[in-house]
Amino acid sequence: MCGIFGVLSFNGAPVEESWLLRMGSLLKHRGPDAINIKPYKKDNLACFLGSTRLKIIDLSDAANMPVENEDRQVSAVCNGEIYNFKELRTELQKLGHSFRTGTDSEVIPHTLEAFDLQCFSQFDGMFAAAVWDGRNGRLLLGRDPTGKKPLFYYSDSKYFAFASEIKALFSLPFVVKKLNEKKLPEYLTYGYINGPETFYLGIFELPPASYLAVEADEIKHVEKYWELEFSKECRKPVCSFEEAKKSVREALVQAVEKRLVSDVPLGVLLSGGIDSAVITGIISRLLGKKINTFTVGFNDNESFDERKPAAFLAAYYKTLHTEMSAGAKDLGLLEKLVRFYDMPCGDPSALPTFIVAGLARKNVTVALNGDGGDEAFAGYDRFKAALLAEKLPGFVFPAGKILSTLIPRTDAYGGLRTRLERFFKDTGSTDILSRHHSWITACSPELVEQLLGKEAVESFVRPETLYANYLKELPLLHKLLLLNMKTYLPQNLNVKMDRMSMANSLETRSPFLDKKLLELAATLPPEYKIKGGVTKYILREAFKDILPEKTRTAKKHGFGIPLAAWFKGELGIYFKSRLLDVKPHSAAYISSETTLRMYKEHLLGKKDRSKELWLLLQLELWLNTNKF
Repeated sequence: MCGIFGVLSFNGAPVEESWLLRMGSLLKHRGPDAINIKPYKKDNLACFLGSTRLKIIDLSDAANMPVENEDRQVSAVCNGEIYNFKELRTELQKLGHSFRTGTDSEVIPHTLEAFDLQCFSQFDGMFAAAVWDGRNGRLLLGRDPTGKKPLFYYSDSKYFAFASEIKALFSLPFVVKKLNEKKLPEYLTYGYINGPETFYLGIFELPPASYLAVEADEIKHVEKYWELEFSKECRKPVCSFEEAKKSVREALVQAVEKRLVSDVPLGVLLSGGIDSAVITGIISRLLGKKINTFTVGFNDNESFDERKPAAFLAAYYKTLHTEMSAGAKDLGLLEKLVRFYDMPCGDPSALPTFIVAGLARKNVTVALNGDGGDEAFAGYDRFKAALLAEKLPGFVFPAGKILSTLIPRTDAYGGLRTRLERFFKDTGSTDILSRHHSWITACSPELVEQLLGKEAVESFVRPETLYANYLKELPLLHKLLLLNMKTYLPQNLNVKMDRMSMANSLETRSPFLDKKLLELAATLPPEYKIKGGVTKYILREAFKDILPEKTRTAKKHGFGIPLAAWFKGELGIYFKSRLLDVKPHSAAYISSETTLRMYKEHLLGKKDRSKELWLLLQLELWLNTNKF
């Protein structure tokens, strides 16, 4: 696990060593063990590759990056892990390649030699890699299938630059920081923005499962090398449920096993849910010894606190368990989180994620987690709700909306009124994708218009429109899973885990995001995933013997924080000091009158505006940090 960075200079444009050292210093949290920079040249092209290293496999300095082929004409830096490096090494050795180290990243330059532009499709892992091909005078960038590891780039007529985090790009004197205002409505709608554009004009994100080639003085192409294909409508199951259950178990055990390769201590981020419980159970059986597990909870709101179910699982699996609490006392961390994010931190659970990652890093360098279980096997309640809503007549929704107002509002996790308000939110639409869209949005189109103006809403394109061609002929559940894989997973979930773990120099690994497991899950029919209102049905059944019964049958409990209550207390006071008592930076873009109205609505209990207020607060903190 590392931070990677580099600059490609066209036609002899100068590159100062101090620029590169500054890039590396800004990525030191991603790799505190070593920093290395090497220059390469081909005709008029000068390439500089850099890496800050977190030592995981082969702890010797010989394994520091950049790693090179035999004649040092091909060189690479990589952030992440190549899990099938041993198999690739054996295959490449048969082709005559030789290796100097035991590190996984050394297979990258040799794989380019053997497979050219198809090299990235050969890697099984989580990675963002840059490869200098000195023989052909080109720079290649590649990113893993689900976008676990980040990679950003900038290009003009003189330079091409890349880095694991955007902040490193802005340390270069030729990169100018400008706000990409057209991304504001997207951020307020979802709490994140979709690539390849970022919140900064001229800075782009390499999409997941893609590679990019730079030759001469331009980007030649950005190509996809992998696409997840879901089974379509009316297609017969590829196998029986019993066969599928066996295959799911084998694939997940293999996914976990390959992620246990490490020369440093490892553990598990353990919540009280099924996904991390399955991972912990598998590891306990594979290793046959006690493993380290880590949990964070909340003292100030028991309904959000996962420490009790996590402690139960830790005792069940006999782990070495450590827990700690988070709360409003930790609000002083918010500005720090924004700096690590480089963009507004739209997911409130980033705060406890940062805290538990810091807790884990005191004991281990690698931590496995349950991220991706909901994406692979349909674990979110909104998927189940969509299947139900599809069957209900239209008149139920306006009636349900009225009914929900009769139920008292609480700030507890999963409060009945909150859930009903969300389900019956869209009373005018008969399109289930539109109804689902209303569930996943923080700010409605009407509210976005009030905050930003009518033109901002008109320029916004929804994901179901953007990915319409991918959705054809898919059953409803698979449409939702595909949209989730294209948007929420890479742009929110993966970003949160990467930035918050790497801020603590902790490598996190997600077995449920294994490419082979995802491909298998995508072929399974919807009824294997949600059956009788039970989400992740096949996963629960496949690991029935590993999971304690009360965990296996428990309802989903998302990793959230008690925002609604916090905004009526200390967080509300902090919000007021930042956005209402002074003229905020966001006033240049956001209606202050609407902001004040939302704040009052929340304090008076008229509406739960906590999600919307969180997004506005994070936007203000980010703008204050950047000062455009």
